[in-house]
Amino acid sequence: MKLLNFDRVLCLSPHPDDVEYSMAGTILKYSDTSFDVLCLTHGGDCDETTNLSRLGEVDKSWKKSNASNYNLYFTSQTLLKDLDEDQWINYIEKTFTNDIKYDCIITPSEFDSHFEHRIVSSFGWPLTRVKPISLMEYYSPSTLEKWNPNMFIDITNVYDTKLNMLKEFESQQHRSYFSTETIDGFHTNFQCSKKGLSKIERFNLKQIFTI
Repeated sequence: MKLLNFDRVLCLSPHPDDVEYSMAGTILKYSDTSFDVLCLTHGGDCDETTNLSRLGEVDKSWKKSNASNYNLYFTSQTLLKDLDEDQWINYIEKTFTNDIKYDCIITPSEFDSHFEHRIVSSFGWPLTRVKPISLMEYYSPSTLEKWNPNMFIDITNVYDTKLNMLKEFESQQHRSYFSTETIDGFHTNFQCSKKGLSKIERFNLKQIFTI
């Protein structure tokens, strides 16, 4: 099964764990779509856990999933501020979007309390300015309430696998949003539960091309 009939998707992760926390279930579910997960940094600015070892947590989490429809990519940059916005966009274009045919790019939300998530969200429109590439945003623990998702994906059948993946992020287990209760709440939506969707991931589809 494919995500919206997409063959290949590029997922931008500002930090190790962003894509995994926000949309790993979607990647697991749509096994006929290939997802390139690009982790841009070793962690957040002023984050005491920022370290090269966090990239190993990303790798271990995906190996634990037993999924085969993903590719992991890492950059040499420790922090997002190591490059300015234009440099990041040029890097992603030269390394990925210029030569690889992507059907969609998925970024964090523009309405996010984490400033580095907002910066990476701003890469979306420039990266889709030339080619007919669809653009989506994923929901994260720091996404603001003013953000309005328009797509909900049922991940109930792969939820336990995703939970096991998140356990590999040992450096983040002390965070409140890694508690069992918070993770469970993150994947629950009242309107969806009324329709029988127990665990979901949410997205905002900003533009779509069907070719």
